[in-house]
Amino acid sequence: MSSLYEEGIEFIFPGIYKAYTREWAEKFIDIGEIYFTNLEIFKADEDQQRGDSLEGTSITIRQGVRCTGGYSCPIFVWCSTMETDPAVILDTWKDRDAVVQITDTLGFARLVRDVATSLKLSLQIGPVTYDKDAGSHRKYDWAEGIFQKNIRFNPQKEFRFALVGDFNTKKSKEIILKLGDCSKLARIL
Repeated sequence: MSSLYEEGIEFIFPGIYKAYTREWAEKFIDIGEIYFTNLEIFKADEDQQRGDSLEGTSITIRQGVRCTGGYSCPIFVWCSTMETDPAVILDTWKDRDAVVQITDTLGFARLVRDVATSLKLSLQIGPVTYDKDAGSHRKYDWAEGIFQKNIRFNPQKEFRFALVGDFNTKKSKEIILKLGDCSKLARIL
């Protein structure tokens, strides 16, 4: 776990893990190549673990009223898990054969931020909440629906990095970031 101190407050960043094919895991470590997938892909995916027709839809309770919202800009996500057991991760993602552990979550987040900022993309990171069925009561922010899923996805223990695209990326399936050598921030288990 990484931590950040700001104005006397310690923020703890969880350890995060990502299931990959061995080839993708090695690319990630060697050149820091990561794919941020357009949320529209997950809406159309029929796979039980990946597909979610409500992906990116915000369901909240405001002044006792259930409100639903979406996004006009395309949203791209890189999804990881806070699950620490590689066997559980690979059992969940049966089409993967390697697990990457981000050993410095804060350093990794800063690197992603710097690359995203250089491309004029907005970034937000954090854990997913599993309260979409009940409607979130938390304070509104621009990424509320992006970090919200139905309770059936709770075993994923997901931690996301989200980018906001623009009109030029609306039809893109992904945004690929190349972070450079990530061997000091991550390892293949």
